[in-house]
Amino acid sequence: MGLQELSDTVCIVGVGDTKQGAVPDKTGDELAIEAARAALEDCGLKKDDIDGLFVQPSYGRQGDYLKVGLMLGLNPRVGGAVEASGATGCYMIQHAALLLNAGMAQYILLVYGTNQKTNRNRFGGALLEEHAPYGAFNPSGPFAFAFRRHMHLYGTTEEQLATIAINQRAHAGLNPKAVQQTPITLDDYMSARYIVEPLRLFDYCYITDGGHAFILTTADRATDLKKPPVYIQGMGRQEAFRAYETPDLVMQSFQQEAVAKMVFAMAGCTPQDMQALYVQDAYSPAVIAALENYGFCPRGESGRWIQDGRIALGGELPLNVNGGQLSETYMVGWQNTCDAVRQLRGECGTRQIKDVERLMCTYTGGLREHAGALILRN
Repeated sequence: MGLQELSDTVCIVGVGDTKQGAVPDKTGDELAIEAARAALEDCGLKKDDIDGLFVQPSYGRQGDYLKVGLMLGLNPRVGGAVEASGATGCYMIQHAALLLNAGMAQYILLVYGTNQKTNRNRFGGALLEEHAPYGAFNPSGPFAFAFRRHMHLYGTTEEQLATIAINQRAHAGLNPKAVQQTPITLDDYMSARYIVEPLRLFDYCYITDGGHAFILTTADRATDLKKPPVYIQGMGRQEAFRAYETPDLVMQSFQQEAVAKMVFAMAGCTPQDMQALYVQDAYSPAVIAALENYGFCPRGESGRWIQDGRIALGGELPLNVNGGQLSETYMVGWQNTCDAVRQLRGECGTRQIKDVERLMCTYTGGLREHAGALILRN
């Protein structure tokens, strides 16, 4: 069976999340379990219906598959841990879709929980061994290099980049789950300090505690559940373990263009068919890269393309209408998928995208090693 034959055969039928921000009274595993219970309630399934479990490991020895399974009281037929940094949630959905199509499970639960804010985790460890001699102690370094090169090649400006942070903060102001809701202006953005120049404070994700969970099943089973199913129309992924040998590494074009080819071919549609876009935005230049590499705008034009309300709610391509990781919560992309499902079910109130039927979620992981995408429809 080819990828195109798998289109629309698996659905996300349940989503759950917890309070985001600072949750000092719970471990990451406890937050994952709280999210799992919410996902079960969301779709009307019982714990004993679940025969597949996948867990994303978190910082501080949290997210152990066996421990979380025991705490949930599950004895699944299939399961395990998946780790691809910010692309993990996407990869887990893809793994679950393949297993469900193979008949190895009927209902698969995916969970992630972390108390990384309370534990004051630091995210520069992955860089220390290879990059410390060059002064790179933080994962934002490659994104700062990428945007600096974009400025050099195409004339993109910091004021244009500011549009992303300002836009997503405006969306977060409509989202009661968002941890950062205070509006920001261009003056606020330009007055903020540099972290790694040319990236400023508002170009960075906001580290949070929290948990998310999804439940997937096949299309034939999905129609009997509590909420309308959301179909997985397209999937794509590409590894880049030899990323540092790629001349255009900083722009992420190699793997994201490969993902775009796969995901649009499977879904049988084009970027112009997407009514909204969610980009996993640990740093704002990730949005610039995704818009160009997935074909939403021409190479080098993203800074100009996003102006004049184009990516705002009500615009041509609403982007991260939950606030994204810059303003809603840092859940390595899980929160975007959760919000995408709720948008397609029409559950987002004042920030509901009008008549949305199909949208796309993109993900990156590590320091350019992983890339994935999903096209979802109602």
